[in-house]
Amino acid sequence: MDRALEMLVFCTVVDKGTFVGATHPLNMSKAAISHYVSGLEERLGARLLHRTTRRLSLTDEGRQFYHQAKDVLAMMDAAEEAVSSAAPEPVGVLRVNAPVSFGVLHLGPIWAEFMKAYPRGELDISLNDRLVDLVEGGV
Repeated sequence: MDRALEMLVFCTVVDKGTFVGATHPLNMSKAAISHYVSGLEERLGARLLHRTTRRLSLTDEGRQFYHQAKDVLAMMDAAEEAVSSAAPEPVGVLRVNAPVSFGVLHLGPIWAEFMKAYPRGELDISLNDRLVDLVEGGV
């Protein structure tokens, strides 16, 4: 299994307090989450959680692993952020020429998202139902 995913699942269960509480943020079933935590405990040879029908609590080993796993996950996030923020942001003009009906139905909803994601970008949109020579029209 993916060790980073095991850490993420375990830390999310601890943060949310229940397996069910971790299902939504992880987009996993309770059974899958239980499988990851059990696999992690088996691989480590240590029980990390005390499970009862009403609550979960960390064992001493679980508490130690949780704090170190949180640090590892934070370092992974920082490493990804350092690389992704160093990547150049798309800049310039995106020219779009489309039929009116297509633009209204399909492009309209995504224009705001595009501008939010790429604030340094610029949209040049032309909606019309006539045929356009792309070279002549500068598209």
